[in-house]
Amino acid sequence: MKAQVIAAGALAFLVFTAMPVSSQTSKAASAAQDKAAAPAKTADAQADTAKTEVLFPEVQRISAEELKKMMEKKAPLVLVDTRDSLAYDDGHLAGAVNIVYDPTSDPRDREPTLLALPTDKLVVLYCECNNEEDSAPMAAQMLQLGYDHDKVKALRGGSIKWRDLHYPFVASTPSADAEKAQ
Repeated sequence: MKAQVIAAGALAFLVFTAMPVSSQTSKAASAAQDKAAAPAKTADAQADTAKTEVLFPEVQRISAEELKKMMEKKAPLVLVDTRDSLAYDDGHLAGAVNIVYDPTSDPRDREPTLLALPTDKLVVLYCECNNEEDSAPMAAQMLQLGYDHDKVKALRGGSIKWRDLHYPFVASTPSADAEKAQ
């Protein structure tokens, strides 16, 4: 009988303590899910902020409209297309030189080419990016190499913005010119 009372007491103890434990477990699981969801919300908020965040804020930007006016006035400037050579050959801003930006390459490999650019003219770099993801790092590298802060700029919105405004693009190869004419 004593064993039955002890067993019944133990069973009652387990039943009554299991209920709060299971509700605590579900509360703990719910809290864990909330915490897991919170970083996702935070990551989404960070992604939204990153969309508006300026990459390489030390690099000045120039608008397509301002650049077009400067080009029309034949202002002393150098245009640098940072896209790959195929994209450059297909079409680029008139007079642009092609210095490919490859984020996986050693930036020191392009230093001699960048140092060959004039220091007495405005150098405007552009890419095929809405947020200057390729042109701004190369412009930042030029600043690190000693170029005057006012002489190096990235085209805001890159060639995407340029073409959206229906500004002229020229092709490098005769075959590309022929294809565009058709």
